Amino acid sequence: MPRRRVSIPVYWGAIILDSFKHLQDNEFTGSDYKVLFFLCEHMNKENNHTYMRQTKIAADMNMDKGNISRSITKLRKKQLIVKAENGFMLNPHLFYVGKRDRNSRIKIREEFDGLIRKQGEEPRFNLNEDDYYLEDFTEPLEDDDDF
Repeated sequence: MPRRRVSIPVYWGAIILDSFKHLQDNEFTGSDYKVLFFLCEHMNKENNHTYMRQTKIAADMNMDKGNISRSITKLRKKQLIVKAENGFMLNPHLFYVGKRDRNSRIKIREEFDGLIRKQGEEPRFNLNEDDYYLEDFTEPLEDDDDF
């Protein structure tokens, strides 16, 4: 008997390659990565939001809520995610999913930056699509005299 194929919608996701160096942070634990990847897996394809509370994340991941809270705090501090209405938003300068034209990508990055500013902080990252690089405003500028 032939196997029956089940059609499940699949969307592509992107991780900006320059973001890998920011993910190699010695402060991150295995739990932090698990929470980040869980949020990526549940990210809404239209807007980079994950509509979940920490208690739901803890239950779904079978992890202690205290560990989830510590990971969320660390991910927020590093601006990989930001608190949003009914959950979190993943940083679209680093991660995005689905089919988006350039204007949609810019709009969603502006939304994330606005949420960061609403917290009283300045955005850490800027994805420069014109010159193909990720700017990190926490890194010191290179001194042109050294070249």
